[in-house]
Amino acid sequence: MNILPPQGSFSALPAKGILCVFMLSALLLSGCRKTAVETERNGLAASNNQTALISVAAVDPTSGWTQTSYTYGIQTPWNLSQSSRYSYSSGEHHFWIYSGDACQFEGCTTGPRSELRMNNNYTSGKHQFEGDVYIVSGSEGTDIMQVFGGATNATAIMLKIHPGSGGTIKRYDNETLMTSAYNKWIHVNVQHDADNGKIYVYLDRVLKGTYADRGDATHYFKCGVYNISGSRSETRWKNVKYWKNGPVGQ
Repeated sequence: MNILPPQGSFSALPAKGILCVFMLSALLLSGCRKTAVETERNGLAASNNQTALISVAAVDPTSGWTQTSYTYGIQTPWNLSQSSRYSYSSGEHHFWIYSGDACQFEGCTTGPRSELRMNNNYTSGKHQFEGDVYIVSGSEGTDIMQVFGGATNATAIMLKIHPGSGGTIKRYDNETLMTSAYNKWIHVNVQHDADNGKIYVYLDRVLKGTYADRGDATHYFKCGVYNISGSRSETRWKNVKYWKNGPVGQ
């Protein structure tokens, strides 16, 4: 390889040397560009993942609401003692029914039920149900919580347990709200904005869906077990609360 002469004059590199320098520069530039592209892609992926996490982040659906006292009644098959289909101990309501059970009063034609009926009748305003539910495996075709009252149907919404995928909670027989729901505690919040006809369903403090309430009517909350397509359905409920007048759809 030639070197610069001491006189300060320029002496060109031979062609072979120029080629080597060019190739080395190209390799370095390519490596830098690749690193930059990978960093950009990784950053984009991280950003997308962060957005996804934010979209399913848990919230407190009762923030800004006022907890309100309530009374309730228990509805069980009319021809059986209440204790044969319902019990309460250590803060837990236990509800269960069997295929072939009667409905709650003589002469009714609805399905069997063992339910807590909250005495919170309303026709307007914002109202929220909260509680923790444990759905025993084998329960199927059973409504576990409902907002009663509608213009086009008897109810504004029902949360129903289906047998597939380890227990699937749906809105009626329609939208899937949660899978793998059997044999674990699930936190339930249902907000009803009766003034605007909207219902917001949260499971484990994540908003699962927003639905029309099926029309103006006198509404109230219920939970337990109602209807059955298997042989036995059972839920357990605890921490059942009633809230009023707060922000919906947080």
